[in-house]
Amino acid sequence: MQISSQVTTWLWVGFYAMAIGTALIYLIGSTLKQNQKHHAYLAMIITTIAALAYYAMANGQGVFLINGKEIFVSRYIDWLLTTPLLLLSLWLIAFPAKEASKTREKIGLFSTVIFADIVMVVTGLFASMSSNPNNNKFWFVISFIAFLVIIVQMYGPVRKQAKALGASGNMFFNKMLNYLMFLWLFYPLVWLLGTSGRDKIHLGAETSLYVILDVSAKVFFGLIIVMNLKGIKNIE
Repeated sequence: MQISSQVTTWLWVGFYAMAIGTALIYLIGSTLKQNQKHHAYLAMIITTIAALAYYAMANGQGVFLINGKEIFVSRYIDWLLTTPLLLLSLWLIAFPAKEASKTREKIGLFSTVIFADIVMVVTGLFASMSSNPNNNKFWFVISFIAFLVIIVQMYGPVRKQAKALGASGNMFFNKMLNYLMFLWLFYPLVWLLGTSGRDKIHLGAETSLYVILDVSAKVFFGLIIVMNLKGIKNIE
């Protein structure tokens, strides 16, 4: 599908930022201890998926005109794959590999968070595709409720578990959790003001905001993790 030059430019910015971010994470991550390198690998997977999604969108792939609106399905596929991995990044900090107790509890808790995350993204897509205003609002509310479930779980039992990491580890987990959740709060706001919601900002501005949020929540998030792991005990 043909999209405007302003939107395309921002999508290419997103692609190059994700690609460069992947390279930087690799270079810094290669200096980590062997038992910490999986954090870098996970961060690279996230930025690689995002880079591929932006490449597809910049070339008009995975972009459809539905009910008179340009729907970037590739973006939702990106979010469907990367947002659970971002939560997994936090999870691996809060629950080190050597912590093997209460496995069933951890699996149950993680399943709840990931299920809520999938619901959040899928219902967001349904909301974007809805021509009926009532359906649009319904799916948006369901998506936001799922986001609230994620917040409750991450700031509740997961954050409680992170206290076992000691002062430095717990502080680092909280910093990364606050950073990611702060950024995620802006996604529904951009969606609501953008072409899928109230249509208060044009598609070019909406795309630029999503690029800035995505780069901050994926590239910078990954870089902060790999740049700080060396000096923190109890995180593997």
